[in-house]
This record gives sequence, C-alpha cells and structure tokens, in this order.
Amino acid sequence: MNHSIQSKLMQLNAILSQNNIDHFYIYDYTSRPKLVLAGSFDFSYYHNIEITFYEVSFLSCPGGVFSIECFRLANDKELELLKAVSYGFHEGPVICMEDLTFGTRFFIAAESLDYELKTVYYYRPENLQPHESVAEWVEKDREGRNNNA
Repeated sequence: MNHSIQSKLMQLNAILSQNNIDHFYIYDYTSRPKLVLAGSFDFSYYHNIEITFYEVSFLSCPGGVFSIECFRLANDKELELLKAVSYGFHEGPVICMEDLTFGTRFFIAAESLDYELKTVYYYRPENLQPHESVAEWVEKDREGRNNNA
C-alpha cells in the first residue's frame, strides 16, 4: 500500500512543481475522517488543487496557510518522534509535508489520498468552464443563508 501512496506523492510533487503551487491550507475537515487541503500560489481569488486524505488518524499542521515544497512518506526517525507526540494514536501511512527552504515538516497519517487539479474561485465568475467551481462559502451570505434561495 505504501508503494501506491509513494507513487501518488511523486506524481503530486511533479504537478505542484509544474504549476508553482506551494501554499496550502485545510479547506475541509467537516467530513471526518476525510481531510481536504487546498493548494495555490495565490489564495486571493482561487485555489488550483485539492488533495484529499482518507481515514485520517493523526494531523499535525497549522490551521492557517502554510508552505510546502515536498510531499513524501515520513522516515523512520520522524515516525519515532511522532510516536511520542501522538501517543501512538496514528494508524496507516504517515505523509510528511516539508518546506525544504525553512526545514519545517508537518504530518498527516491517512490510509490513502487523491488529488484533483481544478480551479475553485472565491468569487462568482461570469462563466464557469470544466474543472472550475465556486467555493461553497461564496454561495452563502453572512447569516449563513444560501444566496441562490
């Protein structure tokens, strides 16, 4: 199983590098244990990729925007350190999200992951094209009502 995750991570890293995507934030964690990270080089108007982790059992990353240059499987030394901070409450492969420039590392233990390149706008554009959508929160006004109602 780790081999298929490792292969996906290598493909993901290539896509992120080609598209200059290095900033991420937790986009959705309401459907636990599924977690979705949004990625972009500029979150002002949209994000360009969603990475979905399934059966998340442990998470260690900032609640706001953070920089990542590389997604990889955690090494043995990192797994030993995680055992101490997670008190053993992580199951499945552990993905390390690393910012090579500053040496920061964040972790997600998940059974599997998928990703989708798509543009999710933070406003309502005139005409949506295939692989484009509007963020769910844009459709709601300040009181939480659906603007289309």
